[in-house]
Amino acid sequence: MKKSAGYQPISVFEDRLDEFFQVVQWAFVGEWLLEDRQDYVDALPVERARGVEVVDPARGDVGEIAAVHASFGTEMTTPGGRRVPTAGLSWLAVHPAHRRRGLMTAMMHDHFQRCRERGEAVSALYAMEAAIYSRFGYGMGSQTVKAEVPRGAAMWTVDGADQLTVRLERASFEAHDELVSHLQARLTRPGTIINPVGSGRNARFTDPVGNRKGMEKWRLAIVEDRGEPVAYAFFRRRAQSSVGIHDGVCQVREFGALTPAASQRLWQTLTDFDLVETTYTENLATDDPLLHQLKDARGARSKVVDNLWVRLLDVPVALQSREYFHDCDVTIGLTDKHVPDNAGAWRIVVRNGDATVTRAEDAAPDLTMDIRHLSTAYLGGTSIESLAAAGLVREHTAGQARELAVAMMSPVAPLANWDF
Repeated sequence: MKKSAGYQPISVFEDRLDEFFQVVQWAFVGEWLLEDRQDYVDALPVERARGVEVVDPARGDVGEIAAVHASFGTEMTTPGGRRVPTAGLSWLAVHPAHRRRGLMTAMMHDHFQRCRERGEAVSALYAMEAAIYSRFGYGMGSQTVKAEVPRGAAMWTVDGADQLTVRLERASFEAHDELVSHLQARLTRPGTIINPVGSGRNARFTDPVGNRKGMEKWRLAIVEDRGEPVAYAFFRRRAQSSVGIHDGVCQVREFGALTPAASQRLWQTLTDFDLVETTYTENLATDDPLLHQLKDARGARSKVVDNLWVRLLDVPVALQSREYFHDCDVTIGLTDKHVPDNAGAWRIVVRNGDATVTRAEDAAPDLTMDIRHLSTAYLGGTSIESLAAAGLVREHTAGQARELAVAMMSPVAPLANWDF
């Protein structure tokens, strides 16, 4: 008997959203303010909200929702500026009274099946607990730098930055959704998540009072070049002082810039507010222009943590939806316990940046790996050769780990700048 026996998967409609939210609050140890309810509704892709419901009284109250998840239907930018149909998995929660009953596995299988039916070749998520998702085939596709930048941090001069103008406004879905979506769609860094369609599109503008911790509502900095937006950032500040000395803070959430000059003008603004001594950000790529533009990069106290976790659901479609940077002809043997259609031998032939991926069941693989490791390397931030050096990818034909690594590595580090 399956561990999840006594439960059934369901779609969660609007009349049961309060039950959905109760599970989330129990799982993530929080108590939301009643006034914040609409913000959470706006942040949820309601038409893709799913749950697991009790059907056996031995498991609990029949009809009770025991676990939930939802996903955003979107596209993700891949190396070379291409895109792949992607499901942004979020809101994943199991009520503590129903843990250790196989519900997480049941939800993952439900999610994978529905994604494949919709033609979404990749699933991506942010992990509250990283170790959980590796067992379902997710790999750490990108890393991010958390940094604390002191006020007025000196930067190397970038031509044209001082000629750009900046607008500072209260962030509003009605006023700024089109502007932010347009800029986001022009970013080419791998891992960039394009604005979702349907409900939940408002998610980046939601601003629950309970999450502010004394800070102002989200503001938006917009950098313009002769009236044309070229960069944006969501930020908020909190003024504070100690023994008469102002040491306020500025928190920067999502941001994006189209040019080096726009990046510098944006960060010059965000690090030079009155009454603010430190600007915090959690969304810098490991090679973000700011890290190169700062004269004292060490002065921006920083640490590197995981960013986006990636899971390939349709191997040939996913691999053919990105650019490659070296020709190669490599056969890989894949294991995938959760999506059996991915398992087996695949031949990857790259010519002039494009890959052709076909079944190769009669061929001896040059490399063998789990889907987790291919997913880790997908956005080009981790090399197949480094995974082989770690003993996670096995090389059967000498030199083929490097061959595939060089083809897949991205010229710029991947990053998802929008936390869904």
